[in-house]
Amino acid sequence: MDDENAARIPKWFWLVAVSALIWNLMGFVIFFGETFQQEAVIAGFEPEQQEWMRSTPRWIYVIFGLSVCTGILGSLRLLAKKKSCIPLFLTSLIAVLIQMAYTMLIAGGLRVMGPTGSIMPCVVILLAGVWLGFSHLSSRQGWLGA
Repeated sequence: MDDENAARIPKWFWLVAVSALIWNLMGFVIFFGETFQQEAVIAGFEPEQQEWMRSTPRWIYVIFGLSVCTGILGSLRLLAKKKSCIPLFLTSLIAVLIQMAYTMLIAGGLRVMGPTGSIMPCVVILLAGVWLGFSHLSSRQGWLGA
């Protein structure tokens, strides 16, 4: 990234980068709640939903943690205008896909949570892809440095 390209970074770059950070920080709060305060989180759920949440294997929470931590780090690297955000966002997207495929499809989350239960997983997957795509765009535009 040279000084000319740095001066041409549009204001909306910062809006997207800050949005990515806020989104991933919210994901960390949800991760923390589901991992360390699960009973409080599921208190208002139906009994079948509570049992489904309790049966989630620990390795899924490791994947969940990986997705949000790499998403946060990717967002911070994007804000710092560094190309290293790209592999971090890629790792986050892969982790999200693994997590959602297991919880929603393999473990029966769609059946237990109902059709509206698929909305948030779809939004999470979509935004993880948006952050990765935006980081690639930013790199091609010369807005990111080494």
